[in-house]
Amino acid sequence: MTPRLRGFVEQHPQGTDIGDYARFLLVLAAEDDDQTPATVESLTYAYGKGTSRGAPTPARALRLLGQMLNRVGTGLTRSRPGE
Repeated sequence: MTPRLRGFVEQHPQGTDIGDYARFLLVLAAEDDDQTPATVESLTYAYGKGTSRGAPTPARALRLLGQMLNRVGTGLTRSRPGE
């Protein structure tokens, strides 16, 4: 799955909903205890109401992942002009 995500990341720039979501999934898949909290912190306020900084990182990451998925899913389900 990771190689496919990397290919997807190359197609979607950082700062886009889909690109950020895919990059976040790669961070979570890497299970890097140093990178995960920093990434959660940097993306939390861009994608919705954050969780308490005192909450455990896994809980914050899951909440963020859900918020990002909702946002990406909403973008994917909107009909495009001409469809």
